[in-house]
Amino acid sequence: MLLVHMKQFITISKKKEGHRGIALLVALGTMIVILVIGSLSIYLITRGVRITGGQTRYETAYEAAVASLEIGKARAEYLSQQPGIMDTTEIIRIGKYDAKILVERTSTSSIVASGTAMKFARAIAGPGATPSYGSYRTYYIKAHAQSTSKTNEQVMLEILQRYTVFSD
Repeated sequence: MLLVHMKQFITISKKKEGHRGIALLVALGTMIVILVIGSLSIYLITRGVRITGGQTRYETAYEAAVASLEIGKARAEYLSQQPGIMDTTEIIRIGKYDAKILVERTSTSSIVASGTAMKFARAIAGPGATPSYGSYRTYYIKAHAQSTSKTNEQVMLEILQRYTVFSD
């Protein structure tokens, strides 16, 4: 009887010895899968942070360009009241951005709108929106905001602004 138990023990031990290598391979395979998943998630997180940072920098540059455009509109309004000055260019600093503002009159004299054009303009804009007499000047305004840091973000905005000149 002891001999039968010994034979069973030897066959069981031989079977266990064959399974030791499989456990090592399963452990190594699991570690490789975990390493790949971890590396992929770190890559996706850092890429997302970079994209978000770039978008934030662009939005800040856009806001600086909008602010300089508003300054350009105020400058154009001033120029419309001073017929002797044709255009101006200036560079101002808005936060970390240098904004170049160009305000340029599009014609040397004011444009007189005819009665038909005024009626059409009133019909499009609504009653009381435009005067029934007078003339207007248009100004081309360009605002270019550029970052002074190493990222070099840039935004350029342009508008054509119209100012009515009332005749006395």
